[in-house]
Parts: sequence; C-alpha cells; structure tokens
Amino acid sequence: MASRARRPAAAEQLVVRQARPEDDEGRRALLAGVAMDADLALSVRRSPTVDAMYALHASAWESWVVAGSNGNIEGMGSVHVRDGYIDGVVGKVGYLGDLRFSTRAEGRHLLDRAYGPILTGVRDRFGCEYFLTAIISSNARARRALTVQTERSARHGRPRYTLLREFDIRSLHLVLPRLRSKARGVRRATAADIPAVAALLDEDARRRPFGYPMSEAELRRRLATWPGLTIGSFHVAERAGEIVGCVAPWDAAPVKQTVVAGYRGAMSRVRLMHDAAARLLRRPQLPKPEEPFCYQYLTHLAVPSGDATVLRTLLASAYSSARRAGFHFLSACAPVGDPLDEAYRGYLTTNLRAQLYVVTLPGTKVPDTILNASMPGFEMALV
Repeated sequence: MASRARRPAAAEQLVVRQARPEDDEGRRALLAGVAMDADLALSVRRSPTVDAMYALHASAWESWVVAGSNGNIEGMGSVHVRDGYIDGVVGKVGYLGDLRFSTRAEGRHLLDRAYGPILTGVRDRFGCEYFLTAIISSNARARRALTVQTERSARHGRPRYTLLREFDIRSLHLVLPRLRSKARGVRRATAADIPAVAALLDEDARRRPFGYPMSEAELRRRLATWPGLTIGSFHVAERAGEIVGCVAPWDAAPVKQTVVAGYRGAMSRVRLMHDAAARLLRRPQLPKPEEPFCYQYLTHLAVPSGDATVLRTLLASAYSSARRAGFHFLSACAPVGDPLDEAYRGYLTTNLRAQLYVVTLPGTKVPDTILNASMPGFEMALV
C-alpha cells in the first residue's frame, strides 16, 4: 500500500470497474509505483501485460480497476480462478492478488463498496467459495485494512480473512560456495520422466487443501507456456530407481520482475554483509534501489514423504546450478513449523515472514479439514 500523502482539496470522482485492454499501461505503472510496505520495499514490473502471468496457472481471471475521470488508474486488484483439491475432490479455488491503491484512492472506503459484490459475482459465475491471498507480515497497514473485522466492514458485507498458515519467503543467498555439497541421487529430468514427475506432483497436491491437480497433460501445458521452463529445469531425487522428490528453479523475469524500492531495518544490514562478501568472492552484489533482483523461484517443489534429506539433496543440486548461472538467490516458500525446514540448515538465508489467508464471503464456513491441514497448495512464483 502506498505511503500517505495530502489529498487535493477537490477529490476526484473515482469509479470501480472491470479492467479493459487500454488500462494495461496504467495498471503496470501502478504496480511499479506502489511499493509493498516492508523492511525490503519492493515493487513489481509485469510484462508483456499484467494479465500474462495469470494465464500461466489460472483457468479464468477477472481484473478490476479504480479509474479516474480521465481514465487514470488509481487502484487495481485481480481474482484468479483455478482448479484445486478441496477435501480430496477437484473444485474451484480463487486467489486475490495485485491489490494496489494510489494516494488518491486511499481513504475512500472503496473496499467496503466493491469488495463483497466482486467476490459474490465470482462465486456465482465460477462456483468458487474459497479464495487464497498472502500478506507480508510487516505490512501492518495492509493487514489492518483487510483482515480486521469492524462494525463498518461487517455492515457492508466485507469478505472475511481467516489465517491458514504463516510462511517465510526464504532467500537462499548464492554468494558463498557450498564446500560439501551433497546432491547424490539427484539428476535432471528428461522427457521420459514427465509421467512420473506429474504423478509425484499430484500425489503431493492431494494431501494439501487447494493443491494443484497435476495431470500429465497439465504438466505438459506448463512446459509449453511457462517462459523458460523445460523438463530439464526439474531436478529429481531418486531412491531405488523411483522419483521421490522434485523441484524446478524458474526465472519469472519474462512475466514478472521484482524491483527494489528500498532497504530498511534488518534488510539494510543484510545488504551490507552480503555485498561485502560478494566483493571478496567476485559475486553479483544486491541491486540498488530501482534495480531488479536476478533470482529463481523454487517451483514445483514436492517431497510427499516429508523426508528432509530428500529436499536437502534437491537444494544442493539447485543451489550449485543457480550459483553457476550468476543469480543473486533462490526464493522458496518455507512454511513455519514444516518438517522439511531442517533441509535449509547450513544455508545463508534471509526470511521475510508472510501470512496466507483464506478469504470467504460472510456466511461461508471454513471447514476444520482446511484449517487444521498442512500448508495449502500455493505457488509463490505466480503471485
């Protein structure tokens, strides 16, 4: 959410409507201009359009804007709809993302007026009862504005936020070499592995609320449509000739770049230490403000057994490859309290705590099978 600024004496008339193709430039400018409020302040650059990333995983999506009288875009948000496992059955799952407001749109109670009707329409059109969304924990303003139930929000039928899980956006910094890398039993996947990799991903998804169903056809679709993702991107761990874990490091830069707006607090100290080591080891330094990070997401990460030693071998292999390629870091979704967390021990990491919520319309109950389950299906690279 944007920092506060004095509003003009005569407030501009703003309307909430569905996005049009001609809004894309204004939407991309708003994403670039409104930094997420955290110790590491970041803004997002999308290309070739804002919606291009949605097509990588969503079967449908709707984008909304807050528009001024001259067509200027002062706010935006999106709802993506995809297939997901709900109590073991494939259903429709939503994701709420890209919520941004300019200073001209803040304080106008737009969420009270529009949020409920928008989600009601999506539910009615797509049969979607549950919507996931993530918020950076240190973004207190966003959490207060969205998750705190007030008399006013209840009166207007605002959707309700239920915390599902905390997780760390974990950066594995590649500045240091791994002196005792143990990637035994890990190799790159080949075309012959596509059925087995798809089956493993689907097995992992079934045990998670909202997990992504992964048929062989869906995996092939992703390989054909995600820029730069090939079957050779997958590192697979084998035991007795069987694939028991996989991960696919992926550079999202063709559709999304993460640009530094500023370093504050603990992240300022992290940058100083990282860059001092980078200069000594002739490694890339962290970007300056207004420069993008060069990194890979650890996508399609699946270890259905929960065996941390399997993940450790996958991380060692991915780390070595990414370091050779000159990336700054690998980005992983690390659920708090997850049994796989042990695999990250010994790596130079920084963590940005975030919270994953399920958002529902008033009157929709969230079952205990969702509230008490493991980390939901959530592909961090696509949000």
